Amino acid sequence: MEVGVGRSRVSVVVLVLLVGAVAVGAASVGADRVPFTAREAGLEHHTLPTLLYFALVTLVDTHLGWCVIPVLLGYWTARSARAAAATGATFAVAAFTVYTAGAHLMLVADAREYESREGVPEPPTIPEPNVLDTAVGMVLSPLLSMAVVGAFLGALAGYHARRWPLLLLVLAAAVAVDLWRRADTPWLSVANGIPNVVLVASGVAVLAWTVAATVRERRGSPRETSGQPV
Repeated sequence: MEVGVGRSRVSVVVLVLLVGAVAVGAASVGADRVPFTAREAGLEHHTLPTLLYFALVTLVDTHLGWCVIPVLLGYWTARSARAAAATGATFAVAAFTVYTAGAHLMLVADAREYESREGVPEPPTIPEPNVLDTAVGMVLSPLLSMAVVGAFLGALAGYHARRWPLLLLVLAAAVAVDLWRRADTPWLSVANGIPNVVLVASGVAVLAWTVAATVRERRGSPRETSGQPV
């Protein structure tokens, strides 16, 4: 029975990790292609469903989007610090691989669309990206290292937050960094305003969760003293 429960737990972790990695990686590809007009203007340039899509991918492609899954998996499912760290690093590599592959396919599509245009003067051609060059670029990219280190530390923070709930503030820190990074974006635009509001709400929720977990930990309930998620 224990073996079956263990396998079920691993399956859930792997499923959440992979689905999350695909969602975050794909959203990052979409966020890279959000037009400037959507970030600065409103319905006069894009339909409301399109702007809501831009808002969604822009929200997921934040430090919070890349951090929340490793933190929560470390907090709720990891059996050890080593397992938490491995989960976080695996998530980052998988998400960045999806992002790189998606960006590669978009560049290929752009190159082929450009070549298919008729009546265009002889401008410089847009070469299709090479798969090997894309793979090497991914491995050497500093963004990959940053993603792995961030997810690695986030998962460890999530795991150890069972005993020290203040470590949950790593999620609030991710929100703060993103709001600082996005400070020059217009709050009134749909594509940026909605993600900003959700980020603020997420930060407040994390603070409330941290306070509640800290209070329970100080009261010494059996769950906290056993190192279980609060």
